[in-house]
Amino acid sequence: MKHLFIINKTAGKAESYRKVLSQLEQIKTDDVIVRYTEKPAHAAELARGYVRQSDEYVRVYACGGDGTVNEVISGIYDLDNCAFAPVPTGSGNDFIRSFDCDQSDFLNIEKLMNGSETVIDLLRCNDRISCNSVTVGFDCAVAKNVEKFKNNRFLTAETAYKMSIFYCLINGRKHNFKIAADGKDIPVESTYLLSLCAKGKYYGGGIKCAPEADNSDGMIDFTAIPTVGVIKFLRLLPSFTKGEHLNNPKADFITHKKCKEIEYKSDIPFEIGIDGEIITVEKAKISVLPKALRVVIPSGQ
Repeated sequence: MKHLFIINKTAGKAESYRKVLSQLEQIKTDDVIVRYTEKPAHAAELARGYVRQSDEYVRVYACGGDGTVNEVISGIYDLDNCAFAPVPTGSGNDFIRSFDCDQSDFLNIEKLMNGSETVIDLLRCNDRISCNSVTVGFDCAVAKNVEKFKNNRFLTAETAYKMSIFYCLINGRKHNFKIAADGKDIPVESTYLLSLCAKGKYYGGGIKCAPEADNSDGMIDFTAIPTVGVIKFLRLLPSFTKGEHLNNPKADFITHKKCKEIEYKSDIPFEIGIDGEIITVEKAKISVLPKALRVVIPSGQ
């Protein structure tokens, strides 16, 4: 078995991937291959290219954040002779939070290389793959507008993000789109604040947005929240962050269900977030790919 490590040096802090390299230097085997990403989508290209030409079974390790995870998975999910192993050296690392493991074990290369494998579902959004969540609405507005504030050289990245949240509290709470779940329209009395289709429980660096999501149940965990006032939004935020919003009696305006397919439509192009990457679409169709990916779980779990 080969072990292909794809490393994104720009994800997270430099010492994170250097710790991975330090561990690899202690492993005396010719079965370890290291490749570095050099451009957007390069991780998918590297992973797919190596696995397709290999005569052996390959474990592909994504060393980076959730963007690198998505790229590698998108490159190999439909290939039979491989499994995926996340090495969380990014800043968010939400993908691994849904597994019943100590997150630090995913950074233990020996435990990963000797780990077992489990099988999980993926989501298809139009022609893209998601391993964690597809979002529409407020979250996308924040991510889009943060770039405006990042252009101000006097603001740090963290301050720019906070400024974007404040801006979107005023200007990014109303989103017009129609939703159909398993072919049936979901009635809405107003605009939407946000909606998400999840396989993972977390997004945004630890926000427990989908506490009932199961990455192997063959279903989409769907949530939609209508536009609410600023005060109501701020009151909802703590329970949403902790994953307590679905059982909050004061949040009975939230729609939540399990389904096989979700479709979003709008009269104008709108933004969606696929595992954190924001793209503009005219419509979005999300469906489940059941049992689509083998994932390595660190040994000792």
